[in-house]
Amino acid sequence: MAPDRIGLTLCLALALAACGGDAEAPPPAAPEAAPAPAVDAQTAAADSAEAARIAAARTDSASVTGSLARRETFAYTGGSRDPFESLLDLASAGPELPDLQLVGIYQDLGYNSNSVALLRDRTNDRRFKLRVGDQLGRLKVAQIRQKDVVFIVEDFGFERQETLSLTKREEETP
Repeated sequence: MAPDRIGLTLCLALALAACGGDAEAPPPAAPEAAPAPAVDAQTAAADSAEAARIAAARTDSASVTGSLARRETFAYTGGSRDPFESLLDLASAGPELPDLQLVGIYQDLGYNSNSVALLRDRTNDRRFKLRVGDQLGRLKVAQIRQKDVVFIVEDFGFERQETLSLTKREEETP
């Protein structure tokens, strides 16, 4: 049979099967077998081991009890990092600058290194006493002035300066 006729026969058989055609149609003739490509045993073993590892991870993640929805999870192993993992180490990152409130400044006009800035973390009410040069997570105190504190913030290898100023307390009106 010519190759064009084999392809046409396969297409017709698939079309009949898809539309619910005659169930007793003759099966299409099998094309001539091409020689199988040579695969070395080491590559085949590595591929099958990787496939087994992926299948095991999927069955572990697919076992959800009491739920109709299943969520597929993946474990990133090897040399590359997880692309969904944060670049910041939150354990050592410390508080963020917008979460800090400058409560007070004790300034020593004679020796600026003796000046102290009092800060409060609004998220958990922790208080900090900082001097020039002190580090608070990614924040480093560069300067303590009369009404504000200048920080050097390090983000992904780049540094920028941010200033935190004293704010007046709003009077409570009854």
